[in-house]
Amino acid sequence: MTVEIAVQDLAGARIAKAEGADRVELCQALGATGGLTPSHGLIQAVSAQNLPQGAQVLIRPRGGSFIFDDDEKAVQLADVQAAVAAGAGGVVVGGMSQSGGLDLPFMEALADVANEEAEGLGRRVQLTCHRVFDVLPDLTKALESLIDLGYTRVLTSGGAPKVQLGLESLRSLASQAAGRIQIQAGGGVQIESIPSILATGVDAIHLSAKHQVPSAGGPGGGGPNSLIEQTDRPTVQAAIAAVRQYETS
Repeated sequence: MTVEIAVQDLAGARIAKAEGADRVELCQALGATGGLTPSHGLIQAVSAQNLPQGAQVLIRPRGGSFIFDDDEKAVQLADVQAAVAAGAGGVVVGGMSQSGGLDLPFMEALADVANEEAEGLGRRVQLTCHRVFDVLPDLTKALESLIDLGYTRVLTSGGAPKVQLGLESLRSLASQAAGRIQIQAGGGVQIESIPSILATGVDAIHLSAKHQVPSAGGPGGGGPNSLIEQTDRPTVQAAIAAVRQYETS
């Protein structure tokens, strides 16, 4: 069973690796926006940590809607190419059409750019559909589309606000996938709920394991009472312990 930790800095990646996580999803502004594309330098630094399955880099230019205009799509395609070139083991991407389904031409273009860049470097790259999946009206249809496009996995709460509320949907998706695509459960994962999530048959679990610490503040620093999000080592330890215990039970 694979454990993925969402991290926002090099320290978080090091914690995830040291505690036995299989991979990280790398992003920035997680709490404020749900995650945005990290910088090129950060991608390089985290990729150099050599996690077992590498850094999966979130590509998302802004918060809010997953419906993107042509300029936003062009930026994401360029960011995908740059992330793979910087050493990313995979990219986490997605887009929604005006009609409410997956933006299939865009999803295909994202996959093509990632695969072409990786092939030019003599590598393979993983493709994850992010939680745009959870706002789609027909998850069954969307999953088949992702399989047809060659995506590696989908990050999903089963279409629910939190993964604990989407267990039956996750069970259905895992059954439908039947090994053709990985189902990775994520979205508000709590340590105590990990056994019930894994019991649905999903392939992986994803959580941020973050906490907030005081910022030094000062000019341009958000003020004396501002907070910074960091990866919480005890939460990472507890999550991995829960998964390993489930595997041996």
